[in-house]
Amino acid sequence: MDMEEEIINADDEEISYFESITDYVWSFLGFVQNNGWYFLAFIILLAYLVPKLWPHYLKWLKQRAEAAYDADIKKNPDLFKQKQEELQKARIKFQEEYEKKAKIALEKQKEKEKKILEEKQALLNNGTSGQSINRSQKSKNSKPDYNPLMGSGSGSNYRPPRRSACSGGGCG
Repeated sequence: MDMEEEIINADDEEISYFESITDYVWSFLGFVQNNGWYFLAFIILLAYLVPKLWPHYLKWLKQRAEAAYDADIKKNPDLFKQKQEELQKARIKFQEEYEKKAKIALEKQKEKEKKILEEKQALLNNGTSGQSINRSQKSKNSKPDYNPLMGSGSGSNYRPPRRSACSGGGCG
């Protein structure tokens, strides 16, 4: 008999817990129904004011951070010197990295030029291929006969008629 009472009590607790959750949900929905226009007005006001006030807030945060930094420097001048030294070291490091990359790029460019020069010399040494080099240079330098952006030919360019005060032949 005690087991049955415990099962009944456990079921009542589960039901009462579920009912209390639904009661909270219904009371919240009732509150929203009664005050919905106020919520809508508040959301519209936020949507209007946030973009207007956000830059001022960011400016205020920046000024606050600068003031805190200035106060720290005023309390501890060695901190300023230390940060300046760190900044200078970082600049030197980046400059060295840039110079290394520039040297590597220059070496690659020289290798490419050297390779191209060797290829040209090899072609010239073959004897018969010397004519092919000249032909390829001529084809690069010469203008093609047809350019689709220029039209079909040189004699068919359109020119609009002259404008005159007597358009339509009424002057004379």
